Amino acid sequence: MEELLLQNELSWLTRIRIVIAYAIGVLVILYFPIQPVQTTANNIFSFLNPGITPSYLMIWAAVSLALGFIVSAVCTPYGFYIGSITVPAALSVWAFKSSDLSNLFQADPAASSRLAIYSVLRFESFAWLVLVLFGFAGAFAAEKLLRRKQLDLPDNFQPAVKLQPSAAIGLTIIGTTIIASYLLNFLAADISYPDPKVGHITGQPANIQIAFAVLISFMACAFAAKLYLGVSYIWPSIATAFVTLFTIIAYAKSSTLGYMAQSWAAVYFSKTSISIWPIQVVAFGTLGSIWGYWLAARYRYWREFESK
Repeated sequence: MEELLLQNELSWLTRIRIVIAYAIGVLVILYFPIQPVQTTANNIFSFLNPGITPSYLMIWAAVSLALGFIVSAVCTPYGFYIGSITVPAALSVWAFKSSDLSNLFQADPAASSRLAIYSVLRFESFAWLVLVLFGFAGAFAAEKLLRRKQLDLPDNFQPAVKLQPSAAIGLTIIGTTIIASYLLNFLAADISYPDPKVGHITGQPANIQIAFAVLISFMACAFAAKLYLGVSYIWPSIATAFVTLFTIIAYAKSSTLGYMAQSWAAVYFSKTSISIWPIQVVAFGTLGSIWGYWLAARYRYWREFESK
């Protein structure tokens, strides 16, 4: 474990613990008995699915808290940093298995149906984010209870821009929301055609492309946020919920949905970002945020000590 401190590289033991943290979250999601979304048609991992109720959300919140705590305890003294991975890793299983959003539009292509769906999805990402935050809270609780020494990790450095913490956090959330929304439209774009009214329309991307686009988008934002503003990956992770809200407000207007319903097949969208499920943004976005944070720490260490 000392290799991480001395060489700024992950030891094999630490890497194995990260894999275990990911695997625990995945196994819980796959085999935990209270999973109404697992047995419903079309694999709709959304609150559009009537099987997902507030009571289930409360149970999952408790499970998320326990998962974060257990993994953090196992991975002490690096518990919080590794335990934070567990819940978004678990949600990423559902996110990857989710059926395409365009399947719902193909079943009922009317503009009014699309508008009703987006009205639910607009705030749904905040519910998934609650589960991630409960996982963070469990990991943090175990960290405070079990860690006996202060660690000198490579993420402890002065940012390039010095702001008040509240200003840096606010700028991170707003900047991540805007930048990630733009990057998703670019990185997740599938086959595209020109359109005289909306500019270009794009096809429904595959889940593997969505995972790549969301991971890279939030990795880039968290990398910049850590390097220049010195903020934790928690804040880009919180921005995942605002990205869905922002993209639906910006791109899923009733006039646009009406035009798309009349002019194009249901597998096409005016912007790629509104073809992504909220759970996909939150799960892959949180993992990307954690990844980007540590990449920034590694880059800063390399620039100061290894590039000379």
